[in-house]
Amino acid sequence: MLFFQKQNVEISLYFFLAVRRLDKYIHFYIGCGTSKGKLVGVKHEYLLVQPEGEKVIAEYDTALLGNSIFLFLQRLNDLSEEQSKELIKRGIAIGRPNGYTFSNEGFFYLISLEVDLFGLINSGYAKPITHTL
Repeated sequence: MLFFQKQNVEISLYFFLAVRRLDKYIHFYIGCGTSKGKLVGVKHEYLLVQPEGEKVIAEYDTALLGNSIFLFLQRLNDLSEEQSKELIKRGIAIGRPNGYTFSNEGFFYLISLEVDLFGLINSGYAKPITHTL
């Protein structure tokens, strides 16, 4: 029983840290689609979501992200050829060993395309934009 309690504490601590980091960049995705509607804001520990075709805004606890609510984002390698060309114009550098480097304009262009720049798909908070429920 003690092992079980210790494991729950470790899982809770991991979840707390993951959500805490999420708070640093979730606001970049205001305007993207979610499984409940369009993300229109973030307030403290709540996501503000407007269901499609409605004027009301629903609040969802950030802890629900990845469980009953998901962001729909595009993977970087799923950009169209036109989007890739535009990104190169706006500023991207691909180098080793550090990976991608974006100019401010390139970063904001990718955010406008709803590209997953923070690993939200791999961590379970988001689903690829091509995913349908």
